[in-house]
Amino acid sequence: MRVLLVNPQSTGIFTTIGMTLPPMGLLYLAACLERAGHSVRVIDLQFEPFILAREDLASADVVGITSDTTRIEKALQIARQASSLGKIVVLGGPHPQFMAAEVLETGHVQFIIKGEGELSFPQLLEVIAAGGSPASTAGVIFHDGASVVETPNAPPPDVERLPLPARHLVDLHRYTASLSGVPVTPVVTSRGCPGGCSFCSSSNFFGRGWRQRSPESVLAELDEIYHRYGFRGVAFVDDNFSLDPERVVRIADGIRQRGFDLIWWNFSRVDSIGKNPEMVRAMAAAGSKMVYLGIESAADEVLRDIGKQGQVADAATAVKLLKDNHIEVFGSYIIGHHNERRRDIERTIDLAVQLDTDVAQFSILTPYPGTALYDQLKERIFIRRWKFYDGLHLVFRHAHINRHLLQLLLIKSYFRFYRRSPRAKTGFKAYGRRQDLGMRKVLACVFDLFF
Repeated sequence: MRVLLVNPQSTGIFTTIGMTLPPMGLLYLAACLERAGHSVRVIDLQFEPFILAREDLASADVVGITSDTTRIEKALQIARQASSLGKIVVLGGPHPQFMAAEVLETGHVQFIIKGEGELSFPQLLEVIAAGGSPASTAGVIFHDGASVVETPNAPPPDVERLPLPARHLVDLHRYTASLSGVPVTPVVTSRGCPGGCSFCSSSNFFGRGWRQRSPESVLAELDEIYHRYGFRGVAFVDDNFSLDPERVVRIADGIRQRGFDLIWWNFSRVDSIGKNPEMVRAMAAAGSKMVYLGIESAADEVLRDIGKQGQVADAATAVKLLKDNHIEVFGSYIIGHHNERRRDIERTIDLAVQLDTDVAQFSILTPYPGTALYDQLKERIFIRRWKFYDGLHLVFRHAHINRHLLQLLLIKSYFRFYRRSPRAKTGFKAYGRRQDLGMRKVLACVFDLFF
């Protein structure tokens, strides 16, 4: 079959200022579809134009669209286009899975893939081609004309046996994410999350078990990225890159042994960083330049309530260890926890300033479908326009803080952090020049925040 895979345009401030990465989920899926004998195209609408041409849809037999919560409205617009041409439309990603009935009720989507689609999607296409019943395919949701049918979950794919993502189907050099001025491209080295953060759907989507690729597999992919595609920067984008410190050391040693002048970025937890100084030293020696830490709050009781492992003191330990090894720190914070008062948010802003990380991201607590937080707060949700589920808007009735005040506190958090020192102001201005932050982009960011 001729399969068109579409990545809808992202929303929010980071896209507005030009930080883009290729859609790794679609590229993994494309590689598996190609291996099954299908003809595959990938169109990424992060770039101009933001709409699909009619001829792109007309040339496909099946249109697959990925979506998270903020992009579901754009995804359904594409689905409407495709279904009007009589195409089979398949949606994947966390939002379609967790809000399947709502998505199927539009009449524009025939099938939803649950979880990872590398096994389910090719099997579904095989069944469709043979004229069989989709109910025989594991890991799909569809409407049979009378009710919504959800088949049993497909087994999680063996990450060691998956083909490398089909990077040849996109122009990697159009993407603009960079680290220290060096273009970076993403690599996924593991799937699943054993954590239980109430605001995150990852463990429900990928599963609570952590499936890691071997160092040899990861290094083989780095060989391809380095030699075939010419990248000297990598972003390890799995949720828990450093969950197994020994594996990280072996990957770092492999990078050094190859003599790669590679710099890299990864997500990590404060406890796995702070407890493993030897791992951090190995990372630094192999080109690690920045680590993203989910610090979240200045209150241990809030961390416990949202399911974060570790305590506030662990964040200080991790930040110091990374700084001592000349690795920059990207700190992430969440404000507006449903039991917080204004003084609690001010404490979190104070913590961010005190930790003095190189970068900070502040978000408003958001109950995404598929999370424990959504189940906990769904009776208090007053905004159902999914585009506002971007971490910039309060979408539930907060017990103690007015939503307009919370958005002002969000602005204050960025203002205080990036004016915390002359060095910080200089660094922010330099970043703005690299990202071409002209007045048009600044106004677009303001629009995203308030509208």
